[in-house]
Amino acid sequence: MPSDRHPCAGAGTPEFHRRNGELWCEDVPLTALVARLGTPLYVYSRAAITARLATVRAAFGPDATICYAVKANGALAVLRTVHAGGAGFDVVSGGELRRVQAAGLPTDRVVFAGVAKERWEVEAAAAAGILAFHVESPHELQQLASVGSQLGRRLRVMLRVNPDVDAGTHAYISTGKKENKFGVSLGVAGEAVTTIVASPWLQLVGYHVHLGSQLRSVEPYAQALAKVEAFVDADPIRARGVTHYDLGGGFGISYGAGEPFDLAAVAAALLPRLQARGWRPIVEPGRYVVGDAGVLLTRVLGEKPQGGTTFLLVDAAMNDLLRPALYSAEHPIVAVAPRAGPPRTVDVVGPVCETGDFLGKRRDLLPTQPGDLLAVLAAGAYGASMALNYNTRRRPAEALVDGGTARLVRRRETFDQLLQNEVPDAEPFVP
Repeated sequence: MPSDRHPCAGAGTPEFHRRNGELWCEDVPLTALVARLGTPLYVYSRAAITARLATVRAAFGPDATICYAVKANGALAVLRTVHAGGAGFDVVSGGELRRVQAAGLPTDRVVFAGVAKERWEVEAAAAAGILAFHVESPHELQQLASVGSQLGRRLRVMLRVNPDVDAGTHAYISTGKKENKFGVSLGVAGEAVTTIVASPWLQLVGYHVHLGSQLRSVEPYAQALAKVEAFVDADPIRARGVTHYDLGGGFGISYGAGEPFDLAAVAAALLPRLQARGWRPIVEPGRYVVGDAGVLLTRVLGEKPQGGTTFLLVDAAMNDLLRPALYSAEHPIVAVAPRAGPPRTVDVVGPVCETGDFLGKRRDLLPTQPGDLLAVLAAGAYGASMALNYNTRRRPAEALVDGGTARLVRRRETFDQLLQNEVPDAEPFVP
């Protein structure tokens, strides 16, 4: 890092750093962005996204297909950035597929997961020539075969199995245990394979496992592959035509605490076994690519001591960043331009009319004054993509920094946009 740059405590990437005490993204001071675009404001680093993609590629090698999980952050500019870094896409809805297409990007390296696909979504994805459908429920097979028959060609499918592996993550982001809704349990997966192989309109090309988000160890990935291997080896038909193994994603980021996830260790544990079977890996990173690459900037409105707690009031809220309220997620929060003085313990809360509206609790922050800026770090994933309009609040603007330049990549919503679909004066009708 150049001598004029210093690490920002809690930032998971050097692209967010301090110069003369103030927080910068790459070569742009965050105060300058706020002066131009206001708050709340999401800011993303193009260099950080590109560097994380390079880390994934280095770990899994040139034969791996990287499918960025669009749900983590679907901004069109972000999708173009990850495509430029060599990634395809993992989508879980027809809307996410439309995002990829709206960004003007190819769809031949798209995989489509989701437990409840509608027919129009299947038709749209099939017409787009995606890489494969991830079959998560046996009932999907009839619909997929019907669409294949309609188009006159076989659809490539990968069976998503539920290996009943505890990934040791939050209950709301666990997806590979038997009580989760995702995937087909191994006990009935054999019947699904038989149905696929027997269909003239379906082609089995692989197996898919996704264990959840924020995994911190190699072992769950190794356990899941072992269970899939045992399943396949139990019947030769289950290996027929299989060319890919999708190990999912879920690679954890530190959120300001702990060591970076050892992605190379996951690759080292799985790749030799996949190569022995002639299976090529598919990897689905989302948070790992964009989480540390984004921050949410918010302005201090004031503070309020009450009941033994000092509430620091800011203009961002749970509708802008839902993760703390939804998952009790803890994002590091720092001052953009810190003031001198001893830190004090505060709850950082927003204007939304809910007790669950907080960005951080019991945080030791330096003194602030109204108008000061705070940065919520590691907010590039599941921040803007989960933002909503509760309390008739407008979703934030988003900016992408590339070196010394910045671009507005999503305008702040207007109140007119929030109201445009409402029809209070529409004529009544009888269904």
